[in-house]
Amino acid sequence: MAAFFYALVLIYLFRPMTGRYVNLPVDFINILPPWGNWGHRHLLSNPEMNDLTMQIVPWAHQAREAWRSLQFPIWNPLAGCGYPLLANGQSSAMSPLRLLALPLPLGYAMTAEAAMKLLIALTSMYLFCRRRYDELPSAIGAISFAFCTFVSTWLHFPIVTVAVWLPAAFLAIELLIERCTYRRFVFAVLVWTAMLYGGHPETVTHATFFGGLFALWIAFVERPVPRRDAIRALALAAAAIFVAALLAAPFIATFAETVKKSRRFQELQVNPNGEPPFSDFPSAIATFEPNFYGHAPAEKPSGPATAESITGFAGILGIASWFALLVQAVVRRRFRTREFFLVVLALIAVGIVFNWPVISSLFHFVFRLAANARLRLLLCWIAAALTAAAIDTARRERSIPFLLGVLATAAFLLYLMLTFPFATAAAKDTAMIAILPSMVVLTVAVLFVLHVRGRHIATMLAGAAIIAELWTATDGWNPVLPVEAMYPKTPLIATLLRLQAATPRNDPFRIVGIGAALFPNAQAMYGLADIRTHDPMAFGRYLGVLRLLTNFETNEYFAKWQNLDTPLLNYLNVRYVIGDRGFDPKDRRRYQLLYEGRDGRIFENRDVRPRFFAAHDIVLEFNHDRFAQTLMQHDFSKQTVVNILPVDSDRMRQDLLAPKSDPIVQIVEAGDTAFRLRIRSQRHALIVSSQPWWPGWRVSLNGRRIAPQLVNGAFFGFTIPPGDWDVRVDYFPASFYGGLAGAIVTALLLISWPIARSRILRRG
Repeated sequence: MAAFFYALVLIYLFRPMTGRYVNLPVDFINILPPWGNWGHRHLLSNPEMNDLTMQIVPWAHQAREAWRSLQFPIWNPLAGCGYPLLANGQSSAMSPLRLLALPLPLGYAMTAEAAMKLLIALTSMYLFCRRRYDELPSAIGAISFAFCTFVSTWLHFPIVTVAVWLPAAFLAIELLIERCTYRRFVFAVLVWTAMLYGGHPETVTHATFFGGLFALWIAFVERPVPRRDAIRALALAAAAIFVAALLAAPFIATFAETVKKSRRFQELQVNPNGEPPFSDFPSAIATFEPNFYGHAPAEKPSGPATAESITGFAGILGIASWFALLVQAVVRRRFRTREFFLVVLALIAVGIVFNWPVISSLFHFVFRLAANARLRLLLCWIAAALTAAAIDTARRERSIPFLLGVLATAAFLLYLMLTFPFATAAAKDTAMIAILPSMVVLTVAVLFVLHVRGRHIATMLAGAAIIAELWTATDGWNPVLPVEAMYPKTPLIATLLRLQAATPRNDPFRIVGIGAALFPNAQAMYGLADIRTHDPMAFGRYLGVLRLLTNFETNEYFAKWQNLDTPLLNYLNVRYVIGDRGFDPKDRRRYQLLYEGRDGRIFENRDVRPRFFAAHDIVLEFNHDRFAQTLMQHDFSKQTVVNILPVDSDRMRQDLLAPKSDPIVQIVEAGDTAFRLRIRSQRHALIVSSQPWWPGWRVSLNGRRIAPQLVNGAFFGFTIPPGDWDVRVDYFPASFYGGLAGAIVTALLLISWPIARSRILRRG
């Protein structure tokens, strides 16, 4: 079976696993400058998966580069002037799969991670089913889950890095309730730790919630063990999740510190999650028959066949199996079985996804910050488990309920074809073609029921039909492209890299692209720092300052910078401005043309300020209500606005508010998370920076720690007394390093516990 699973994955990813190819839609950049102006290929293989190109792959690249430089991937200096990279779970910075793929180049590493995800999904689902069902039904259940539309469509996203462990999580719960042993406890801990490090906390929360329902059902409805033992097992399961959280504390603590400061959290406070998207009836059809409206993304569908709406499908046999097991439970009055639990759980999941009254409202109230439409994952897992259960039951017992389920599903598909109001005859023809693979699966299932003696062969044929059905349903979502398509360097980008290489390391700078030019986070692929950001976890306060001072539309999903006149660019250390071929700044005194080519233009900002400099004109505004208005009235490159100015003497107050000289500030060393400054000053001075204010940034003066200060609404600075100073500024987040220490201690205790226990027993 293991060899069969390896073969399936190899066939599914054959070209990217064996040749110079990637299965990522990285050609999306071809419609953006500078790539779109430089090349000629503008046809996109899958524009719906643009987040892979513009977010997931660049964040993966940054995390990998940090690890390969023997540094923790805790800070992202290349977007939004900087914010925690690890807190952005979508970087999967500490995922075991990401770490295992580090030796490979980026494109091949993404393929390797995808292969590992599929193998984990196949293996964990097979092991979960195999405890109750025969080998072939379990294999079919594993195939249905691993190649379901959710896993296949979101294959390269962190949500699937978490999702593939879902069957293992349910298996761990089942094992603990059946018998509590140290090995089973450790297995549960490792599964939940891998899920937490996968990088999608919402999915982990969903899995924990439904895993709790699963545990309660087994313990108090099925009752395989006495109630006392069941309660102990439930406590151990909860303890396993708690220990896993301690092992994942470096990520969890960083995420918890960041999430309330993020753009996404602040937006949800103003506009909470409403009705789940794609919860209408046409979307329900797309969920259970993905190609009904057309084969997205290869063609333009006639209905809601998007990545969000089609990802709840694990094969038509899953729907037939639900009907079959419901009939069997009612006829035989088997309401305390695992299969009936799955039937009921399917209704709960459907109710949440499709916004049924009470069920949906209660769930969304509890999980207000989560993207609950992604619960289509649970629909896939339930359908796959039901498929294995129904086939196994039909092989062991009378197969009339299975036949009824198959016929009911076929009748439902035919009813849809006859009654659905198609806009055109072509749309109806498309739907008829789309359901053919499902009808083949149902036909094979009927043959499986009728040919009692040939059921073994019929089961294998059903598995083959399901593979074909699922692979055709998800074809095109992860297109195969030459590895050379991975973010090629245009002449403009090469020029930027030469400018960066020629700049002294102690003189860091940032860039900004106008409109869609070098859109973030794509510039991070080349190590270029940008003041823009395309990330829901970006620093909300920083984006608020941009919105306030420049009218930067942060509410737009693809927020584009347009304001070249603002002096804020000087303060933000923006040395180079990149634009399209027609880009032409009005202020040629301020902006000097450095490069002009087919792929765009580069201008140098002559008024750029360094990353750290001394404030000369300090504006105090104690009133909270007037502070935002005060920010709007000043140029940060010339004035510094603060709401608190701690002073300990009259001379310090006079030096800061009425300076007679300016300190000499020299950046000696500059890195992503550490700076060294030499400052010579004849007075007390406030040193300001364009580094965002964030917990963990430390300042030391000749080795003595001093407190940083919030300046200009979202940035940090610090005050110095007269003298010559060696200043160190570094990022050392207590959340991460405290979490890391806790994780190490927890791991040591987990490893040493059996040794200590055996010694205690020997002494006893």
